[in-house]
Parts: sequence; C-alpha cells; structure tokens
Amino acid sequence: MAHVLAEELARTLRVAHLLGLVSLLGHASVRVGPEKILVSPGRAPGSPPPNRLRADDVLSVTLDGRVLEGGYPAPRDLVVHLAIYRARPEVGAVLHTHQPEMLAFGLVERELLPLAHQGADLIQSPLPRFGSGELVTTQVQADALAQTMGAAAACHLPGHGFLVVGTGLAEALCRAQQLEEQARMTRLAISIGQAKTVNRSQADRIAGQRAGMEDFRTYYAAIDPGPAPAPPPTPTADTGAGVKELVARSCHLLCRFGVVRHLEHVSHRLPVCQGTGRPEPDRFVISPRGDLGQVRAEEVATVDMAGNWVDGPLEPPPFRFLHRDIFRARPDVRAIVHTHETYGRLYPAAGLAIPPVHRTGALVVRQPLPVYDVPDLIFDQEPRQAVLTLLGDGPIVHERAHGTDYVAATIEEATAAAIHREWIAELYHRAAQLGAPRALSDAALKGLPREGPAASLWWDYWLGL
Repeated sequence: MAHVLAEELARTLRVAHLLGLVSLLGHASVRVGPEKILVSPGRAPGSPPPNRLRADDVLSVTLDGRVLEGGYPAPRDLVVHLAIYRARPEVGAVLHTHQPEMLAFGLVERELLPLAHQGADLIQSPLPRFGSGELVTTQVQADALAQTMGAAAACHLPGHGFLVVGTGLAEALCRAQQLEEQARMTRLAISIGQAKTVNRSQADRIAGQRAGMEDFRTYYAAIDPGPAPAPPPTPTADTGAGVKELVARSCHLLCRFGVVRHLEHVSHRLPVCQGTGRPEPDRFVISPRGDLGQVRAEEVATVDMAGNWVDGPLEPPPFRFLHRDIFRARPDVRAIVHTHETYGRLYPAAGLAIPPVHRTGALVVRQPLPVYDVPDLIFDQEPRQAVLTLLGDGPIVHERAHGTDYVAATIEEATAAAIHREWIAELYHRAAQLGAPRALSDAALKGLPREGPAASLWWDYWLGL
C-alpha cells in the first residue's frame, strides 16, 4: 500500500507542476495509517523538484515527526502537515501549492466568487488566512494554523503559499485546480462588473452529483508527464569554455521567462589564471545580439577591458562598454544581466516601488533601486558614468524606459534576481487590481536570507524545464 501511495504522491506533484500549481516550491503528503504519513522532500542540494519527483524520493514520517525512510531532508514546514493530520482525522492528504491566482487573492481582503459549478461548494464561506509570509516551523505555529483552518478545504498563507486538503491526493489536487479556476474567473469578473454566482443550495446539489474521485485520479494519471530528466551538469566558471556556456544558459532562462529577447545582454568575467591572482589577459565575455533563447556558447563574444572585440563570430553590442565600466569599478562583480522586463520597467516609470509581497523575490525588491531618469541607450561616456555612480556598491540599477542591470558574484545569482524581480512585480500588479496587497511581515523578511532556496537551486530547477 505504501508504495502505491508513494507512486500517487509523486504523480500528484508532477501533475500539479504541469498545471502550474507548484514550481520549485510546493510539496504534498498522504496519510498511510493512524501514525504515519508519506511526504515529498524539502528543497536542498540534490533534492528533486516536483516535476522530477519519483516514488523512491518520497519520505516516510511518523506523526511525531520522526523520519523512518528517505534519503532527503523533509520540508521545513513538515509540522504543518503533521498538525493538520492530528487535528483532522478525516484528512487523508495535504497539498502545499504556490498557484499564482490564489497567491494574489491571499494578499488582499477579497473573497472568491463561486462562478463555476466545480468547486463552488468550497468557497461558500470565506477561506481562512494564516500568517504574513513567515515559514511555519514550530509546533505552536502549526497548531495555531490548524486551528485557524478549522474544517475548511483550503487556507491562504499570505506572502507564502496555499494549503489544500482532501480525503486523498486526488481530491486535494482536484480542489487546488478548481480553486485556481474560481480565482481566475473572479479576477476577470471584477473587470467586467456584476456576474451571477452559484449559491449554497445549488453548490451542495452539484457537489452531490459530481463524478467520484476515481474519475479524477484516472484523468491525472492520463496527463502525468512522468518524471522530468535532470538537466545537464552546470559548467564551472573556472574555464573560458565554461563561462561561455554559463552565459548561453543564462540567456536561455531569461528568455524563457520573458525578461530578455534579443536586444539585452549577459556578461561574465573570464576566470582568474592560477598563480597570478588576476585575469590574464583581463577580459570578459558577453552575449551577442540575436535570439537569446537560441544563442550558443560558441557565439558568445570576448571583449577586453578597453572594450575591444577580441574574438567570437558575432560582434558584441555597444552596451558592452557599460559592462566593461562595471567590471573595472567593481572587482566583486563577476556576472551582469541586463533585462528589458515588463512589470519591472512599468513601476519605476510610475515612480512606484514594488513591495515585498512574497517570499520569492522579496530580497530583490527590498534593495534600493537607483534609477537613471533619462531615456538613453547608455552608449556614451556621460550616461555610463551616471549609471555607474548610481549603481555604487549595490546589486541593481535601473535605466528608465530602457531596462535593468543586475550584478552579482555568480551568474546564478544575477539570473535569479532578474527573474524573481519580474515575477514578484507581476504578482503584486495582479493583486493590486483586486485590493491593497499586504507586504511580508518584518519577521518573515528577517528570516528570508537563511530560509529561501539558494539561487543555484532555482538555476538547476529552471534548466530542468
């Protein structure tokens, strides 16, 4: 029985990933017996993300938190699952998601409208809310969450995620999917005005008529993509060839998430030669113009610190001179990402900050954002110097109506900052159309540097997509 449930748990998270309900973040558990559950692993180096999960990766855990089997660490908030199982004997499965529509509704004081028949019974009463973005890792917190959730099918974790429970895994996944659709329809209904809803008596009658969970279990099995293969190993930045491959992969990821297309740039210092303590010769590589989603490592150009094109089949863009200036002024910087994002350009243009409304991306948007307030291509020396002065010793600088530069010690960090800033800006914008989004609590912000997945884990996950 346990192996069958482990297979279903792994499949549940793979399908939840396919449906956009989880990403790198998200986990699930299922009750095996009165004193034991199975749970997906937490985020750690080597730990498989939801789309790569297999039955053999699943952990067996007692209701007092002892890990009986499993080669990976348990989720940091395992206590939440355990508290819910102890408080609610009828619950057979718990699913922790990061589904985008529900994340937006979790940030504002607005309830979902039962606009579709599927799932209308779940939202006849407002869904409970718990916390302000903190990770729930203590028994006291977990018991308080379970008490707040009561007998509800789901619970908002504002600034963090969303919890859904069911009698089994299929029901928990089904509810998560239905609630995401209700949230999407509610958001759209708000923009068009009044809409008829499904009342309680109608919702209860429909719930009694719907197909059983076996039907959904069969459907989820049919659309299961299976475990995704692991991405190829990430090259090191110790060789010129490795650096060029890193730049190409960064371009591919940034393009996938829509923050670059073909007029943006990624650069990286060439490695320091052994025994000298400095690059010999002092050079960096930069992506060429063109479809950055298809750029190959061998197309990446090499540039010296005078700005000269040293080698590579395609001429580097004039923006290389700003990259050169940053490398000259900032020995701590090894990688630079220049983006032309949508939401990340919109808010500075309006003179508005992007609040830290979610754990993912909060560290990026909390940084001061110096803005060069002149639309310019930054080719000439005067604007380059102005941008460099604004950047100072910080990790980010923005050029209004142009784009954003992210600098870091690793290309993984610069790439993750660019993707996460746009992600959190879009989430904030979606939530702001619904109400007044709440920012993370001070306690949640304080814990972020040690609690969030490292940039290298995001990089590995994204490459696996």
